[in-house]
This record gives sequence, C-alpha cells and structure tokens, in this order.
Amino acid sequence: VCRPRMRRLGVTVSDPVVEAVLDPSARLALQVPVRWKDRPGTARAEMAVSNVRALPLLVGMQVTKAKPWKPTVYLMLENEQLRRLDINGSHTNRTPPRERWVHRTHKHMWSEAHHDAVAYRPSDIPAVALGDMTGEHLREIFEGFLAECHIEPRGAYRWSDPTLTASTTGRLGVS
Repeated sequence: VCRPRMRRLGVTVSDPVVEAVLDPSARLALQVPVRWKDRPGTARAEMAVSNVRALPLLVGMQVTKAKPWKPTVYLMLENEQLRRLDINGSHTNRTPPRERWVHRTHKHMWSEAHHDAVAYRPSDIPAVALGDMTGEHLREIFEGFLAECHIEPRGAYRWSDPTLTASTTGRLGVS
C-alpha cells in the first residue's frame, strides 16, 4: 500500500479527494487555449483546470514526435496523475499479475493502494492504428478524455495541433 503524499500546496491526494475531483459537482473547466511546448523528442501541452474546490489541477497531453500514434493524456493534482490515458502505450503493471501492455491502449486510475501503477483496458476508447495519426485524431482523443473526467471546455478554450516532425506520418506538422 502506498502512503499518501503531502505536496507543496498542502493537498494530500487520497481516494476521497480523487472522488471529489472527478464528481461533476467539482465543475471542472478548461478555459484556456491548448498551447504546445516543443521539447526534444516531444510536444507537450499542460493547462490549468478551474474547479469549485480551488485545487491546483492540470490537464495535459504529450505526443512523442517519432511516434505520434502513441499520445498520453492526463489529469494531475500535486504531481500525481489522477487519470491517464495511454494510446498504444507499452509497459508492465507494477502490481500482480503484472500484466504487460505492448502497443495497446490502456488507462490508469489513481488509488491510495497503488497510485497510478495499475493499468486496465478501457471499453470506451477505440483502437488507434499505428502510424495513422492526424491533428484531428489528437483533438478527438483529448476532448474525449476531458469529457470522461467531467472537464468542460469553455470560454477561451481552443484546440491547436502540435507541430511534430512530418517525416513520421507526413500529416502532422503542417500549418
């Protein structure tokens, strides 16, 4: 069992806190445009999520330039990923039965017992073909994740495609 961690703003992430964040009454909203930061090998967007509980929530998406068909979307509180969606991701669960994920879409759900170490196969996310990713696909994945987490895009929210190396798919990175 993992111990709760106190973070810089004094919020202890716990099962009741996660439940309260994901409850529709928290009125989560993304009210800023998606702005990508270019990093070596990746593009990442991370934005504040407003909420009635005044918690320092962030929603983000990371896309690997060499593998744009493998994006990750996450909702964070105090450096803990409360929810994460890995499209075509690969890793092994750190808990028994140590299921191995190889280029498979899966989700992570934070818990006090395991933090974000356990992945499971979602029934609501369709398979995304390897090598066939467009900015529109990324937008659909991102906005689908927002809906699942009860995050309403509103106000100044506006999607923008990341600039990625076009040599991988020939489709992204075009203005």
